[in-house]
Amino acid sequence: MYGIVKLRNISKNEWEAKFQGNYGLYTIKITTNGKKTTYFSCSCPSDYYPCKHIPDVEEAIAKRIADNKKEKKDNIQLCDLIKNVSAQDLRKFIITQSEYDLELQNAVFLEFSDNIENTKGNKYLMMLRKAFESVAIDANEYYHEEWINIDVLDQWFEKADKYIERKQYDEAILVCKACIEEYSEWLYNIDDDISLLFSDEYQSVPFDIMISLLKHTNKKELFDYCLMEMKKKKYAKTEFFCGFQRIIKKLKASVDTDAFIIKQDEMLNNVKDKSSSEAEKILRQKIYYYRCLSQDKKAWAVMEDNIQIKSFCLKVVKKKINKNMFPEAKELINNYIENQNKNTDNYSDNTWNLLLLDIAQKENDYPAIRELLNKIININFEEKYYKAYKEMFDPEEWHIEREKLLQHYCNEEYFNKSVAGLLKAENDKEYLKRNIDKFLSLDRLDNYFKCISPDYDIDVRKMYKKILAFYTENFTGKHFYEHILLLLKRLSGYKNGEKTALDIINKFRITYAKRTLMMEVLARF
Repeated sequence: MYGIVKLRNISKNEWEAKFQGNYGLYTIKITTNGKKTTYFSCSCPSDYYPCKHIPDVEEAIAKRIADNKKEKKDNIQLCDLIKNVSAQDLRKFIITQSEYDLELQNAVFLEFSDNIENTKGNKYLMMLRKAFESVAIDANEYYHEEWINIDVLDQWFEKADKYIERKQYDEAILVCKACIEEYSEWLYNIDDDISLLFSDEYQSVPFDIMISLLKHTNKKELFDYCLMEMKKKKYAKTEFFCGFQRIIKKLKASVDTDAFIIKQDEMLNNVKDKSSSEAEKILRQKIYYYRCLSQDKKAWAVMEDNIQIKSFCLKVVKKKINKNMFPEAKELINNYIENQNKNTDNYSDNTWNLLLLDIAQKENDYPAIRELLNKIININFEEKYYKAYKEMFDPEEWHIEREKLLQHYCNEEYFNKSVAGLLKAENDKEYLKRNIDKFLSLDRLDNYFKCISPDYDIDVRKMYKKILAFYTENFTGKHFYEHILLLLKRLSGYKNGEKTALDIINKFRITYAKRTLMMEVLARF
């Protein structure tokens, strides 16, 4: 089926449509001032503005409005019908209908939840649970969407705002708690690919609302609630967890400050791998908490006691280097590297080599400097370290060492940045040109064209023509067209380059005449 799948009136002048197109299901939003469209958006990948789907939806909206007016004129109105229905029959109908229509059920809860007496638990939990039963998302249908709206949550956030307007702060907080608990449960039980389609704002908004109401609530009760909830598995590695932490930090001065640290220690005891990201996350909260209390010594003690975590070890090492405690700093680094080598077959991280190089330079340890520079550029080529390493050799020695490095980097199966970097540093333009041409891409041409262009004018122009022809055939979009324009301007800087650029543009105008946006961008050449 091609065309409008669903069209609904969100508010007085706002409409949302689902449109089945060539590349999946698109979401279209249109706002009017009653007559004209004042805003529109479509999630389709079209370069045209507006895309072809907007007029179709506008036409459908106009027809829907016209039909509604005709119905009001010619047919009996709903309000007139309800006047003749008894309250008992109307209740019976709503109850029966709600069993099958979960959206209607949610609408009833939203409108009449005030009429339900508060119990010991949170009455809104059941309402949100029922509401989420009506939410069904197919990830394939929303392939081109940046984010998907969750109408259920938007409606309940509005309900919380209405409670705040009426100064019913406790009710607003109960709604927020229900949104947190039921949305997290729903996310935890759906496919991971689908959960990525929803903005993190849906996880943070209820906490924002509760933080705005802290002066109107029982702080100790909210603090205990956060400590209890955040232990649940469903919150791990989510923005919900961070939200609980935000509230706890806000309340630290108003409640028992030791309780937070005790809770973090309990959570840490349940983590088997004390070097994991999960352990680091908990320890960071302790550090941040101590710093909020101006207890910097305790914060540093947490890091010094947990140097199995890279970021903590790094800070402790840097502190020791700044205090000229070089032997202690080297011992920490070497112990960390040794532990990493036990856990991984290939340890390749220059972080520690660079720190050891800093120490060696401060100690004027030239053998160590030479060895460390070799390690650094063997792991990852960087021109400044390459040049520093080169300076430690005489010309004859360097010729041999250069070939060793080139053999170490070289791989004929794919483009190697280290090979290109070495050739550029050595000003070996012929070898560099062949290497770039073999693995030609826009980025590589961008990065190295200045180095080879003065001596290989014709070859570089051929490279430009080749890569532009390939990319324009396979890619579309404004960002890409802007990049093409930039490359054409660069190309025009070569001898006879302007003529080559104009020839390319003229060819594009014939081949891609239907790409309106592309033609608009190229017209600026």
